[in-house]
Order: sequence, then structure tokens, then C-alpha cells
Amino acid sequence: METLWLGYNGLVLPFHEIVAVLHYQPALDGRIRQTYGQVPQGVMAVVVTHHGGYLPARWPAEQLRRRWATWRSSTVKR
Repeated sequence: METLWLGYNGLVLPFHEIVAVLHYQPALDGRIRQTYGQVPQGVMAVVVTHHGGYLPARWPAEQLRRRWATWRSSTVKR
């Protein structure tokens, strides 16, 4: 699997574009709106992309970080 579904329709991100996973805070709403156009309900985490975008995620930050770490470790083995 090379992509991460962020929990919202059509919001899928290639793992290689992720630079950070943050816990959601309302202070990030402006950045999310700039990237995604809105702040959907149920945001639990924010994924920062290598392009500087801030995308909302419906999953807890810890879960996203585990999936990202699993992907990273699988790419090292190749």
C-alpha cells in the first residue's frame, strides 16, 4: 500500500508526501482551509505534506503515525 486514506471522501495521500502528523488543534483551521477548502467535522489529526499543505484526518494521530512508520520500514527493505 502506497497511499493513506485520511478518512474523508476522496482524501488520499501518497505516503512519500507526508512530512509530519500533528494532533488536531483549532489553531490549525486556517491552514487546513487553505489546503482543503474547509475543516470537516470529526478532525482528529492533521497531516503535513512536503508541499506545505495541511490536510485533515479523521483518524487519531498515533494510528496515522504507526501506519506511516510501517510504510517507511517496508520501503527500507526494498
